[in-house]
Order: sequence, then C-alpha cells, then structure tokens
Amino acid sequence: MKSKFTIISYFVLFLSCAFTFLIIKTIPVFINNSYYKDKLFPKIFIPTLLIFVFIYLIVGELRTKIIIIEINKNEIKIKRFLGLKTETYKFSEVEGWKYSHLTSRGGTYEYLYLYKNNKKIIKISEFYHKNYFQLKNKIQTNFKNLGYEQFALMDELKEIFK
Repeated sequence: MKSKFTIISYFVLFLSCAFTFLIIKTIPVFINNSYYKDKLFPKIFIPTLLIFVFIYLIVGELRTKIIIIEINKNEIKIKRFLGLKTETYKFSEVEGWKYSHLTSRGGTYEYLYLYKNNKKIIKISEFYHKNYFQLKNKIQTNFKNLGYEQFALMDELKEIFK
C-alpha cells in the first residue's frame, strides 16, 4: 500500500518554491539598497522571518509530514524530501503507534505516529494524506496501539530540528 497526497500537500510544496524565490529576490535588496543602509530593523527582521518560514516549510513540513509511505509485507518504506531520502523499517523494529488530534480553523485532523526506541520515526497525517484511513487500518492490524498522545506545538517545533 502506498500513500497518496491531498491537494493541500501540493500547496505546501508550491509555498516552499515561492519562499525560495522570495528569499533569492528579497534578501539582496535589503543588503544592497542604500535606503536600508541605516535601518537595522527591516534589514534584520524581514530576512530572518523569511528564512525561518522557509526552514519551517522545508525541514518541518517536507521532511516530517509530506512523506511517501509504502507498507509492504514485512517493512515500511518512508521517502522524505519528495523521494530524495529513503528509510526502511522492519515491522519488528517498530514498537507501536499513537494517535493525536490537531484542531485548526479548517477542522480537526488526526495524526498517527509510529515509534521506534520511544522516538517518533514516522508521522502520518489526515491533513496531508488522502488515503490516511486505509494506512491507519493497515498499521492497526500490524502494530501495537500505544494510546493517545496530546498534541503539543513545542514538541512539533523540537522535532523539526532533530
């Protein structure tokens, strides 16, 4: 079984490309334009904000959430960064799974986390994966349910930089 992306996943990819373009075009303006020579706040704040959002999109969303998942007979294959990095986990290596709910303006979305050595190794999201519930059913039949995990924004931010 292979995961399929929702349209929103492609929008995040588009945003990542747009921020790359924006950074390439904007940062040199703040450095080279004489208007900003004596204005320290915009010279530091705007490029820093753009770079932070870019890092969040690339490292946070593309690496950890927008992943291709293939569940085979005895292994799970994860492709991160749109297939540039592949990881394979045998079923025996995975301790189990937990689920969580994230509420936003658009609704409440379920996340499923697979654990190895008490660390999250895979995040599957109803928000990003069109066939989330088929993936969840496959995982439920093959792995131990470790319970519910309360969603914590600080934990999500920490995982971005792991």
